[in-house]
Amino acid sequence: MKPKSKKILRALFISIVFLGLNIEGFISQSNVKLSSNDSLFETSAARTLFFNETTAYNYIETQLNFGPRVPGTLSHGECADWIREELVDITDNIMTHNFTIQKYSEPSYQCQNILGKINPTKENIVIFGAHWDSRNVAEKDTENQRSPIPGANDGGSGVAVLMELARVLYAYKDELDCQVWFLFIDAEDQGYSRGLYGLEGWYWVEGSLAFVNEIDNYYNSSAEIFECFILLDMVGGSNLQFIKESRSDEALHDSIFDEGVKLGYYEVFPSRPKVMAITDDHVAFDNFGISVIDLIIDFVEGDWTYHHTHSDDLSNIDIESLLITGLTLESFMKTYYTLNQNKDWRNTDLPTSVYLSITVSSLFIVGLMVYLILKRKLKSKSTN
Repeated sequence: MKPKSKKILRALFISIVFLGLNIEGFISQSNVKLSSNDSLFETSAARTLFFNETTAYNYIETQLNFGPRVPGTLSHGECADWIREELVDITDNIMTHNFTIQKYSEPSYQCQNILGKINPTKENIVIFGAHWDSRNVAEKDTENQRSPIPGANDGGSGVAVLMELARVLYAYKDELDCQVWFLFIDAEDQGYSRGLYGLEGWYWVEGSLAFVNEIDNYYNSSAEIFECFILLDMVGGSNLQFIKESRSDEALHDSIFDEGVKLGYYEVFPSRPKVMAITDDHVAFDNFGISVIDLIIDFVEGDWTYHHTHSDDLSNIDIESLLITGLTLESFMKTYYTLNQNKDWRNTDLPTSVYLSITVSSLFIVGLMVYLILKRKLKSKSTN
């Protein structure tokens, strides 16, 4: 083979490898953030979604204006009343699940899970959940560890997205072929961590455990079926990237992540997410037999570092994260739970990210085959 031909083949091979690596890098690592008015791919889905991030942000601000939402405080009761008032115009039915927590010789606390329903006569039920209490201590902070945190992201953001999602879905509820529950869960965040209880003797996720124990009071088990439970926890911070919680249903996880990928949010919904086991409100629903997903970040080693500190305030909320979460969940509902869609997330195609990876791999293989064929032909010519 002539030296010139060898150089051409070498350059071709390097180009193929470089192209494959760069496309793969774009798929797995690019931090694409889109709004409903500025979609990279101009997808029809992005143009027909109505979740408003400013409204969601304002919902967080309202919660923080009450003060820490710790059970037993005035601000806790005021926030509960506000949640119910907001749900009046954006849900069909509002129900309150009252329960009492009393540990050892400690005082008893009156708590409440608040449930808003859309389309309560439909058979299948999709549940969206988020906890609305905020932690009573700041054990991860370096000062004032026994003072309550603001809870802008840890508590406030999930409530805000649920509120705005309820408003959006209520506006076109006649297009939905399911019942939708918005469950605002109390007493989630008062367990034991780093030597401190939020409230003395309390466990984590007290509210969801109490609700599931009495869930038969809130639906007709002979006529209604639970589709899934989608939990939102810490969805409003900067550098948003969701993990894969180990209890989450595989198909549900893939379907929701795929909706995010379709909208261009590759970094937020990575193809190879970190897997973690987290005690959160979805556990009780999983034990009940409902398919669950916990949309949550890595709050242990991740980029958002304000978990259980006094810095969990509005200054560390990213309005774009609220938009991404809300649009993705609205898109999920439109894909699987609108009339005449005939789609089931339990039996869907492979996620978009998988197809993209397959495409890249195929291009690489084809390029490599072309390279080898040309190399063989040139070698044959050089020997003749």
